[in-house]
Amino acid sequence: MKKLLMFLVLMVAGCVAFVSCDDDTVELDEMTKQTIIMFCPWSGDRMHSAILNNIDSIESGIKSKNGLGTTRLLVFLSESSHSSKLFEIIYENKTFERKTIAEYSDRPYTTVQGISDLINKVKETAPAWNYAMIIGGHGTGWTNIGDWEDYPYRIKRRTLPIEDETRFFGSVEDKNYAIDVETLAEGIANSDTKMQYILFDDCYMANVEVAYSLRKVTNFLVASTSEVMAIGMPYATMWANLASLSPNYSGIVSSFDKFYSNYRMPYGTLSAIDCRQVEELAGIMKQINAHYQLADTLIDSLQTLDGFVPSIFYDMGDYVKQVCKDPNLYNKFSTKFSKVVPNSVHTDSIYSVVYGFKSFKKLKTFSGLTITDPSLHSVALKGKEMTGWWKATHDNVPQQP
Repeated sequence: MKKLLMFLVLMVAGCVAFVSCDDDTVELDEMTKQTIIMFCPWSGDRMHSAILNNIDSIESGIKSKNGLGTTRLLVFLSESSHSSKLFEIIYENKTFERKTIAEYSDRPYTTVQGISDLINKVKETAPAWNYAMIIGGHGTGWTNIGDWEDYPYRIKRRTLPIEDETRFFGSVEDKNYAIDVETLAEGIANSDTKMQYILFDDCYMANVEVAYSLRKVTNFLVASTSEVMAIGMPYATMWANLASLSPNYSGIVSSFDKFYSNYRMPYGTLSAIDCRQVEELAGIMKQINAHYQLADTLIDSLQTLDGFVPSIFYDMGDYVKQVCKDPNLYNKFSTKFSKVVPNSVHTDSIYSVVYGFKSFKKLKTFSGLTITDPSLHSVALKGKEMTGWWKATHDNVPQQP
């Protein structure tokens, strides 16, 4: 499945009377404070119903807050594999309206140009000082569509009730509806946008590789290290913090924790990741990689946060603790890492149905971010050295004996 106008605009607003948006002149006092884009590409019939429930849940959050205030919400929703719609959710006189803005056929949203065009359409419709993005559907982290022979595992039969499924299922059975993270990042960049945050309501998106890829197009990444239950985010209670001009990331992850701690399937993780800090983290990791590498005998002892065999997504904090033997360098990493992941929550165990059956894993440690460096999974071996993160932390690093 690829950027947030800075607060500098607020500083110059008193001196600038107009801003330009796609050749139309818009007065500053006509602009909303923040526009949120909810991006829900096709994810299969079963997941479609869950996404519709997510939209209803957001409307419950809007209603409990007595309206949208200075926020506008536009939703791109694929209603089938060949039909999508962009609409705005409007709440007036205690009544909701879903006002259609544009309709789409086929799947342009899987391309750089399609994503860029969509964001530009949103900006034309609802110009704002800040933009944020919620992405709902399926996720497999930084991994590349083309590296999977079956993307990533073709489920032949459905044996689980929808409540026991995760957002791993659905259009993962068809690569035509999948989106690479680099495609998303490039599409956002081409629209000349930087998001306040990107929230992935998807599995496996809290990777350091994803955060690095998105560092230039969003301030924050809100995502899960593991699989997300089909019900997704608890938007009704999370909405007030998501819709704030200065999002309360502690409140966002706390809402997730409170919901899933009491849910019938009490499994989940969520992290708020400051992508503005990731570049410096990469520099520290390059220093670590120049001096240390993980012993093969330690791989099986690492905390894994997925259901793949072998694992793709390893807990980054645990990995670096095992790798780095220099106390000063490790302290430097830990200090920076605490700024990269200022907020995270997790249940005692995580849950996976990646291969079509239930599996559970009790967590012994959790840092809020994963890394794929030690993975021996075939898809990881094909793609990890091509990621921006790998190149920034390994290129020109001397090989260890």
